[in-house]
Amino acid sequence: MIHLAKKTKAKLKNQTPDEWEIHDLWNRLESKGLFQNEAVSLSFLLPGLGQFILMVKGEGKKSKPMVWIHSIQNPNTMVGDKNDIHFLPSLIRFHADLYSERPDVGAIVRFSPPWSSKLSYLDHPLPLVFDEQCRQLGASVNQLPLDSNGKLLPSPVLHSGANGFLLGEEVVITSVTREKAIYNCELIEKCAKAYLLAIATGGSVRKIPWFVRFIAKSRLLKDEKKAMEFYKRGERPTGFKAY
Repeated sequence: MIHLAKKTKAKLKNQTPDEWEIHDLWNRLESKGLFQNEAVSLSFLLPGLGQFILMVKGEGKKSKPMVWIHSIQNPNTMVGDKNDIHFLPSLIRFHADLYSERPDVGAIVRFSPPWSSKLSYLDHPLPLVFDEQCRQLGASVNQLPLDSNGKLLPSPVLHSGANGFLLGEEVVITSVTREKAIYNCELIEKCAKAYLLAIATGGSVRKIPWFVRFIAKSRLLKDEKKAMEFYKRGERPTGFKAY
C-alpha cells in the first residue's frame, strides 16, 4: 500500500512539534552559512509510524523550503503541486533507503557546505584526525555507493557505524538523534576546513592513535545500538548528550 505524502508549506503557524523542530534546526544550519545556494534536504525519523518528515529546497536564492511526510517502506514520490525540484523523487527514495538500511539513524542531512563538499576533490577519504570526529562521525569520510539508477546500495561503508559520507560533491550526515545530526554537520565542516588548510601547506597530518579511535568507535557503536532499540519500540532516544 502506498502512503500519500503529506505536504505542508513552510509556515510558522499551526505547526506540529515535528514541523516546528525541523524548521528550528534547519534555520540553525542556515544561519551558520552551511546551506549556501545549493540544494538541501533535512529529514527526521518519526518513531513508531514508519515515516519520516522531510524538508527540502532546490538550488538558488529564490528556492523556498517545503515539508512533506513520507512512508519509509513505500515512499510516495508524487508530491503534487508545482515545484522546481526535478530530483525530488530520487531524493525522497534516498532518505527512505537510508532509514531502511540504518535503523539506528534518527536524522539525515544532505547538503553542500563550503568546506566539506570540497573533500570530493581529494584522492583519499577524510581521515580521522580529530578526537570528536572519531567519537561522533566514527570513520573516515567515504563516498556512498549507488547503483546505475542512483539507488543506495548496502555496503561496509554504510554499515560501519559512520555518520559522515560523501555523495559526489554533496555531504550526507546522519546521527542517532536530531540534535546530534545538526552538531555533526557543524563538526564535519570544522574538521574539513582544518584538514584542507593543513594539507594545503604541504605538511603531514597525523591520524588519531589507533587505541583512541578504537575506544571512541566502541562508544559510538554502543550509542547506535541503544538508539536502535529505542526506535524499534517506537520511541525517540533519550539519555544522549548533544556532545
